[in-house]
Amino acid sequence: MLVWLVFLPLLGGLVGWLLDAYLQRSFAQIKQNKRNLDNSSDLICKLRDEFRLFSANWIALAFVLGSLVITGIFMLKAFNGENPELSRIEVVDLDWMPLLGIRFHLVLDGLAVLMIFLTLIITAIAIIYSRRERPNSSGLFYFCLLFMSSAVIMSFVTVDLFLFLLIWEAVSIPVYFLIVLWGRRDSNAQLRFNGASKFLIYTQVSSLLMLISIVSLALINWKLTNKWSFDSATLINTPISSYVEFLLMLGFLVAFLVRIPLLPFHGWFIQAHIESSTTGSIMISGLLVNTAIYSLLRLVIPLFPNASLTIMPIMVGLAIITLFYVAILCFNQNDIKRLIAYAHIGLMSVMTAVLYSGSLLAYQGIVIEIIAISLVIVGLFIISNLLIERYLTRNINHFIGLKSHVKYLSTLTLFFILAILGVPGTANFVGNFMMFLGSYESSAYFGVLLIIGLCLLSISIIIRIQPMFYGLVDKPIIDKKHISVKDLSLLIFILIILFFIGLYPQWSLDLCYPAMNKIQQIIGSAQTNLIKGDV
Repeated sequence: MLVWLVFLPLLGGLVGWLLDAYLQRSFAQIKQNKRNLDNSSDLICKLRDEFRLFSANWIALAFVLGSLVITGIFMLKAFNGENPELSRIEVVDLDWMPLLGIRFHLVLDGLAVLMIFLTLIITAIAIIYSRRERPNSSGLFYFCLLFMSSAVIMSFVTVDLFLFLLIWEAVSIPVYFLIVLWGRRDSNAQLRFNGASKFLIYTQVSSLLMLISIVSLALINWKLTNKWSFDSATLINTPISSYVEFLLMLGFLVAFLVRIPLLPFHGWFIQAHIESSTTGSIMISGLLVNTAIYSLLRLVIPLFPNASLTIMPIMVGLAIITLFYVAILCFNQNDIKRLIAYAHIGLMSVMTAVLYSGSLLAYQGIVIEIIAISLVIVGLFIISNLLIERYLTRNINHFIGLKSHVKYLSTLTLFFILAILGVPGTANFVGNFMMFLGSYESSAYFGVLLIIGLCLLSISIIIRIQPMFYGLVDKPIIDKKHISVKDLSLLIFILIILFFIGLYPQWSLDLCYPAMNKIQQIIGSAQTNLIKGDV
């Protein structure tokens, strides 16, 4: 069933793409046979395009919902397990390239199933929302969305490092096409191509460094055991010197930092959001970025615990600098999408800093915060597009009189902005509380700096957004005074999830506890050895 969970979205994308191609060819033949078209030809073409978009959209959504059902079954299996401390829910281990010891090795545990659940929820939101953007070549569009979703899901369960690298590279392919082919309509094609190329160059160069580290680690293990293996569970026990461990860790670290992204790798992230459609921004923020912080937690710390402790001051310092840097930049941002993108970088930098605290409580808080931040940013991007449609600009200075002109939108906007700060009752509050408490136990100064940085980021966003709620504006500027039922339902759905996790986070904490406890034990053992001088 795990294989179905991984490949079902990809299968859905392929089915939708093939059906769209078949319908396009069939409609073209009908049009060619009917040469003497009357005035109804425009209506026929419009109905044809509507049917193609409708079919591709619903096929994609149906396969994603099917994957959600399988995920729900795995969640129930995890909760009803005889041994709650057993982290593995299901394992798939097949030979792929026996000569090199490369295996199709997938392991599903509580943490992975939680991340997969988030991935599918955000993919479903993106599919539903994308109908308002009416993408051309809808079959290929939804294939890219579901291909990305399937690749992200596989990255959460892959144990073999060679397979992980392959999937890590594969995720960037649909992102590239989402920017190039379906970017902002008011952005020229050359601009979108430049933004997509910058993303591809950043990711490919950093992935090359990770490839060198993976091959080097496997080669060291081969020299010691005379057996090829790329399995992380095997390579984690490979004895290596502190210097070599540090160098190998850097290859992984750079690849993950590019996608988080921290300074100085954030340039592609801002430009990608500016040039992407709202659906593309949802997929980048909700799926792509999460793979990086997850991989830091799952691969870098367990594989290189001693090197992680060595670089901890640098990483914490870089994350805090990034947080204060983007918080200050937010004070002067006029572009709504650029403001949200900078806010997302700041929130990710907080999680990156907390990740190196070595606290089990902080690790569990990171998992809650990943879910909360992903949903909040997705909600903000949906709201940003609703504002852009009504004011015909992305300039925040022109967003005035919102409270009196658009029903419900001002309330929802204020809620998602306050959720960044972590108002009580939301998942953000639980995640922030656990992260800061865990980091404060590790270092009081470190925890205080993170709290100050997050408060500064929240203040800067509130200062930039607050003026839009009041003021007078000419009626012609805003031609849509009501939010559609679909858009309102999506935002309320996100709001309900945030409140549900905020009021009852225990189920998600129980799911991720075994994996988080294992990672904390590894870093804790490394800290003990460092104190004893055994490293």
